[in-house]
Amino acid sequence: MKAFFIKRTEVRPEMIRSRRLTGLIYGIVSGLAFATAVWGWDGYILSRSHAYLPWLSLGVALDYCAIVGAAAGWLTARFESALWGSFFWLASALLFAWLVINLPLHISPFLVSKINPQLGALLNYPLNADIGFRTGLAAVWIAPFMLVVGLTQLPITESSIFSTSFLGKIIPFFFCIVVISLSGSVVDSLINEHFRDAIKSLDNTIQFTLDNQNNPQIDETLSRRMNASSLNGVKEYVVQSRYLFVGKYDNTFGEIHVLILFENQWVDCTVIYSQPAYCKGVD
Repeated sequence: MKAFFIKRTEVRPEMIRSRRLTGLIYGIVSGLAFATAVWGWDGYILSRSHAYLPWLSLGVALDYCAIVGAAAGWLTARFESALWGSFFWLASALLFAWLVINLPLHISPFLVSKINPQLGALLNYPLNADIGFRTGLAAVWIAPFMLVVGLTQLPITESSIFSTSFLGKIIPFFFCIVVISLSGSVVDSLINEHFRDAIKSLDNTIQFTLDNQNNPQIDETLSRRMNASSLNGVKEYVVQSRYLFVGKYDNTFGEIHVLILFENQWVDCTVIYSQPAYCKGVD
């Protein structure tokens, strides 16, 4: 009996460490999954649309979300309570929601202005973009998914801890990846989609114009559909080398101004509901 008691006291600290480590990893994986779901596809599309620093937001989000997720996962394992777990993960939902709104509207433009002061001087982001309302809306959309993750973390990670196979240890993590990814894809439409569509649409118009510069038989119907006339005022600047970045927007994100750097010339293009309208040179 004494030997059994000694053995149990030796095993318990090891089991506690294993549970907390698994909870920490569970949280990190969840955070990385959220960041990738919100900014991974966004970065990929922007990188194919000549956007300036297309992976910047994803890089910031991966670090931030991994830290927030790690804290929620570790604390849930530390208290060994599904109730506390739901509280910690709901708190992380608020922090994730804050990032969803503030990363494109405040953090990314701030970092870009430090990296490229010339571009930073041209940015004109409004201060009254309903940040509080949009953050609350994002939190409402994210919270149900985080609640599921918080309530299920302990039973799911328990099966991973006691599994003897590598596959058995990693399968439980796929559950949190799927749930978190769904929450990330839902909030993509709040801001990222508006900025991304404006840049992508304008870049397609620019490429169409470049591809048909010396085409005397250009299809006028297709030209109108591609809004090629929006570049009429800046045709002398349009070249293949270019970088695009959102310079201004209205509170509804219906009208977005995209700044374009053609070699040494900046151009300001107005995009209305993802349709390029007109462009002008910037002194």
